[in-house]
Amino acid sequence: MDEKERLVAVEERAKSNTKRLDEAERKIEDIHDLTYSIKELAIETKRLREDVNKIDVRLNTLEDKPAKNWENLTKTIITGIITAVLGYVIAKFN
Repeated sequence: MDEKERLVAVEERAKSNTKRLDEAERKIEDIHDLTYSIKELAIETKRLREDVNKIDVRLNTLEDKPAKNWENLTKTIITGIITAVLGYVIAKFN
């Protein structure tokens, strides 16, 4: 192989390597963009989770309210019954 053939082969290899490097750079840029998108999704998911947690707390408060009302009503009824019975007993023995 003479020098001219070797030079042509080296130039062809250089073109091939340049093409491969350009393609690799595009892929790296795509990976960078994808990484940034994933980071943004993670941040948005974290914010969404925080919002869901706040909604969960508010929902639990709303669900517990009727139970508290029922407990208060039950206490009031029991107190009324006990008061009536005691009133009757006191009135009976006076």
